[in-house]
Parts: sequence; structure tokens; C-alpha cells
Amino acid sequence: MHHTTGAEHCSGNRQGCLGGTRVEVLQQLEEWLEDEQSQPVFWLNGLAGTGKSTIAQTFAEIAFAEGKLGASFFCSRDFEDRSNLQAILPTLAFQLAYQCPLYREQLLQVLRANPGVGHGSLCPQMEALMVGPFQATQIPTLIIIDALDECRDEEPASALLSVLSRYVDKIPHVKFFITGRPEPRIRSGFRLVSLWPHTEILRLHDVEPDVVDSDIKLFLKTWLTDIAKK
Repeated sequence: MHHTTGAEHCSGNRQGCLGGTRVEVLQQLEEWLEDEQSQPVFWLNGLAGTGKSTIAQTFAEIAFAEGKLGASFFCSRDFEDRSNLQAILPTLAFQLAYQCPLYREQLLQVLRANPGVGHGSLCPQMEALMVGPFQATQIPTLIIIDALDECRDEEPASALLSVLSRYVDKIPHVKFFITGRPEPRIRSGFRLVSLWPHTEILRLHDVEPDVVDSDIKLFLKTWLTDIAKK
């Protein structure tokens, strides 16, 4: 199965949130994940440097520890294969096959019928790797896609979000947590008529300043204390 290495949450040296910071944001994400009635898509929207990837990393670690994370893809414009939209769904499928035996059985059937599905366009990928297997297995799980804005994409609205908008109501019990800057093509993707009603949005730059100041103070105190000890 064609897939990208180094894109999952446990690869590399990505840092999560410092303990005691981003408490309210993480609590909101956990409540969204637990609530069966909540929307299947969550967009963590924030300007550059607001901590989207750090939160995504921490959320992935929490969900993984609880056995709720199916797969993750941390996009990066610094790596060719991690900025390729066509690599996202096959990589998620590869990880899901390790996490979920029932999904793996379905994926094997897909690959026997179409070994090259991982190299196809996004719509066939979504149908074969997400819609079909999850309809057959009814597995509840979480999928995380971080920094979607860092992928190469020539479409006016994000190509991946456009595809997700077509199938989101056909993928049962799966939740998608997506982060990205509010760039025009990302905003346009989430504003699609068939995706907007299924999406919850949290804008990091709208978080109360007092909460942000408290987190910054704790961060500085922790690291300066560590420096002093050394």
C-alpha cells in the first residue's frame, strides 16, 4: 500500500502542549470526540504561530492513549511526500489497517480488486479507502489531518475538503479533526454547502486573551526555571 512515512503523530520530534496549557481547548476537543451527536468534522482554525499543530499533536496523543485514534497525517511543506494531497488518504488507510483488524480485512479486499487505488485521484480513494470499509465495519474512530494548508493544491477550494464534503454523511461513526490556517481555499472548502453543516469550528485567535496570557506565563516560568537549573 502506497503511504508516507513520518506523517503519523508518533514520528519525528513534534512537541505537544506543555502540561497545564491549552486546557480549555483540549477539553472542548475531547467533549466533541465523546459526543455521538456532535458534528463529524472539527476545524481548528488559527493564524500562523497560534499553536494548531501543537494542539493536534497533544490531541492525537490523548486519543491514541485512549484507543480512539485511527490514523493521523501531519502535513508539511518542508517534505515533498507530506505536502502531496494524493498521499493523505492512502497513508491514513495504511495506519488504520494496523489499528483496526476489521478495517484491515476490508482494505485487503479493496487492494485485491484494485492494487493501484493508492495512486488514484481523491474521489476514488475516498470511496475505496474510507466510505466502503467504514460502511462495512461501522468502526468508530478519529482521523487527524494537521496543517492542511501546507499541501500543494491548485483548486479554489481545497480539493480534499471538496471530496470530503461529498462523502462525509456516508462515513458512519468516523470523526475528522482538521487544522489549517484560514487561507482562502481552506475557508472556501469548509464553506461548501454539503460540508458546512457538518463542521464545528474553533478559531484560536478568538480564545480569551486572559487564557492565552496565563498559558504563556506558565510556559515561560517552566522553561526559565529549567534554564536556571542548568
